[in-house]
This record gives sequence, structure tokens and C-alpha cells, in this order.
Amino acid sequence: MTQPAAATPQTRRIQNPSSWSLRRRLLVVVVALFALLTAAVAIASVMTMRVVLETRVDEQLTEIASRTATDVERALATGTQAPLDPRTAPTATLIAIEQGGDLRQAFILTSIGQQLALSAADERVVLGTGSDGIVNESLPTYGSYRVIAHDVGGGARVIVGLSMSETNQTLAALAFVIAVAAFAAVTIVLLLGDMIIRRALRPLTSVIATTERISQLPLASGTAQLTNRVRIEEPASEVGRVQESMNRMLNHIEQAFEARSASERRVRQFVADASHELRTPLAAVRGYAEITRKHDGDLRPDTRESLERIEAAAQRMQALVDDLLLLARLDEGRELERGEVDLSLLVIEAVADAQAAGRSHPIALELPEEPVVVAGDPLRLQQVVANLLANARVHTPEGTPVDVSLRTEGEEAVVEIVDAGPGIPDELQQTVFQRFARGDTSRSRATGSSGLGLAIVEALVDAHGGTIALESEPGRTAFTVRLPLWGRAAGSDAPDAEGAELRQPS
Repeated sequence: MTQPAAATPQTRRIQNPSSWSLRRRLLVVVVALFALLTAAVAIASVMTMRVVLETRVDEQLTEIASRTATDVERALATGTQAPLDPRTAPTATLIAIEQGGDLRQAFILTSIGQQLALSAADERVVLGTGSDGIVNESLPTYGSYRVIAHDVGGGARVIVGLSMSETNQTLAALAFVIAVAAFAAVTIVLLLGDMIIRRALRPLTSVIATTERISQLPLASGTAQLTNRVRIEEPASEVGRVQESMNRMLNHIEQAFEARSASERRVRQFVADASHELRTPLAAVRGYAEITRKHDGDLRPDTRESLERIEAAAQRMQALVDDLLLLARLDEGRELERGEVDLSLLVIEAVADAQAAGRSHPIALELPEEPVVVAGDPLRLQQVVANLLANARVHTPEGTPVDVSLRTEGEEAVVEIVDAGPGIPDELQQTVFQRFARGDTSRSRATGSSGLGLAIVEALVDAHGGTIALESEPGRTAFTVRLPLWGRAAGSDAPDAEGAELRQPS
């Protein structure tokens, strides 16, 4: 048994009117209404013509039957043969005399005076004709007839009928002509309606095209230019008012975007300027603290401890300033240094550094046999892996195992870092990559954190044309980084792998 073919998107659109375009709906409604109206007029015309033709036949039949009945009645009274000749009959005429349940005479008289005999089946139909007015009878041999029976006395009846073949042919020809004319009219309405509706909805098409172009703009980047506007062709029409309202809305949105972009530029400039200005005094604080600490023989223990805290705080402040400067540069869209990077070696070094920084978290590393090479900045890529490892170390209890794996999937390199910690609450997973985002107390904090680590990771991965995803539940938190392989980076103008110099992370 064959299975029915699966419905394609196009057939589903045809079968589901709710998915039709406005133009198609209007066209279908207009054509359907016109077709129904045309069909009603056609049916009414044919039925009216049938009534007119049947009335004319009935008038002729009544006249012929009356004359024939008079002749037969006179002949029966005188005992002579009745002259059964309708004379002015326009078509084939049925004439029969029935007496005592038998047909004494029965034949079809043509318009040229020829008499045609009836078959036994025809005679049975004629004998079954009642005397209650004009009726339709269908003779098996000669077709449809309008028949009337007159009692002429002595138990005899005269049965007269006129053929309906010419009437039926006339009605069939009329129906055919009306059907052809109706089909032509519906076709013309379809073509003209499509042209008129398409022309009427053309301004709406420009609205759709404008909205589609705007929807493809990178609005989240803050660099998109909302210069597209709809050309207003008929301001007084409903579509024209929609176009005008849309242009006003786009003007407001553009002004809001410009205000937001200006505010963001001022904030970025302030952060960059402040960070630059802070680097010098921070370096001075660290330098003076180191110089003073070298004279430890002249310092009291509490003074020495204070200097160490000053130096540690200055170092943390320096790291925060460096992170802010990096984010400011990434926000400005500055291109990172790109080259061929052995990601396998980079991950090995990052894991080794993480193990040296915190031996309380066992780290398992899984690598493919072949080196995984990507295009990017080795220093920044190492920072991505280091930040993710530091995040797992800082926000999980001591002894929590961490699994690091590197593999290739299609044209992407995939770095996955999984820890068996308490997980990240659902409400925090939506904001974990935002700046200065912090987890709650369910992920323990062994050391301080600025809240910029994951924001920097996302910005760096995005700058390399990659993606980062988070999956977290109690007992498992996984960060998955996907980067284009060497030669596959979007927009990369790197040379071929054979002639490129392999860049190793420092």
C-alpha cells in the first residue's frame, strides 16, 4: 500500500487559507462572489427560458389537442374515421386514441406528415398517461414529450403530445452559451481583479519591504542606520495613512537609537578615559608599595601587612581596569589580531595554568588526536579558556571536578568546560553574560570577582565569529564555545593553511 505524499510548504499554504496573502484573499473573495452571482443569473436565465418555451409548447399542445378531440368526438358520433392530422403542428406530434384500456390508434406524426409507429414500451407509457392536465412523459423510442389526454365520451380518450427535443436542444444551446460567457467573464474579472488589487496594495508592499529591510539590520549592535523610509504615494488613502504613521514611528525609533548610541559612546569614552587615567596612579601605588616593602627590616609587622594588602588591592584594581579597557575596545568594534592558532596547545596551557592556580579542583582534559587549528588572537583565545576555568574554580566548592574537552564538529571547533558544581539558578542564567553579573550564594565564592569575566568571554568569542552557550542544572554546568576552524572564519582574509605561519599562544 503506497503512502500519501508528504505535504510540501507550498501545498500546505494552498490548503490553509489562513496563510494566504491579503491580495490572494481579496482576489478569491471577489472572484468567488462574481462566480456565484454569474451562476445564479445563468440558472435563473435557463429556468426562465424553459418556462417560456414550455408555456409556448403547452399553448400549441392545448390547441392541437382540443381540435383533435373535437374531430375524434365527431367521428365517433357519426361512426366515421377521424382525420388525425394536427396540420399546423410545429414538431413531431404524438396522437393516440385509447378506448377500453386499449389503443385503437397510436403513432407519431412528423412535421412533414410521416407517421411513425410506437413500440410496445412506448404504448405502455402512453396508456399510463392520466387525464389530470399536461404532463411530461418520456417515450423509450422517441424521447421526452409534453402530453395531454382528453375524454371524448364512450369511454374513449384522445392522447396528444408534442416533442420536447427542439425545446431541450434550445435550452442546452442556451446553457452552453451562458456557461462559455460566464467562464470568460470570470476569467476577465480574475485578471482585472488581480491587476486592480495588486495596484491598490502596491503601497502596502513597499511597507512590507521596508519592514523586512529594517528587520535584517543589526539593531542590537547600535551601529545600524535607520534611514529606510516608505514612499507615500496616496496620502489620503488608508494605506497612505499607514505609510505616514510608519514613517513617523521610524523617525522616533531613529531618534531613540541616536540618543542611545550617543549615551553609550559617552559611557564608553568615560570608561576608556577613566581606565587610562587610573593606570598611572595604580602603577605608582604598586611601585611605591614594593619599594617600601623592600625595606622590611625597618618596618613593623603590621605596616608590612598593610603594604601587602595595598599591593594586592592595587593589583586587583589594575586587572579590573585592564578588563574595562578591553571591553571598551571591543564595544568600539576594533578588529582583533588574527592568525593561525593551535587551539589544542592553547587549551593545554590554559588547563596547566588553572591547575597551578587552584589545585583543589581536579581537571580532566580530553583532546582529539589531530591538532585543532582556528583563526584568531592567541592571547585573547587563551583568555577565554582561562576565564571559563577561573569561573568554574571560583564559583564551585573545593574538590569539584572540572572536565575540559576539545573537538571538531563540521567546520567548527568546540571547547566545552563542564563542572559538577551546584549549578546556576534559572533566573540568573539569562543575565550571567552581562557585565558585573554575580551569582548567588549557592555557587560558593572562594575569592573575589569583578563580574566581568563571562562578559569578556562572550565579547571575545563574538569578536572571533563564534558563539557561546550555557547549560546548567544542579550537579552540572556546561559552557560550550564554538569557533570557526582555520580558513572558515567569516570575513577572514587569512592565507591558506599550507603557507601560513603557525602562531602559538605565549
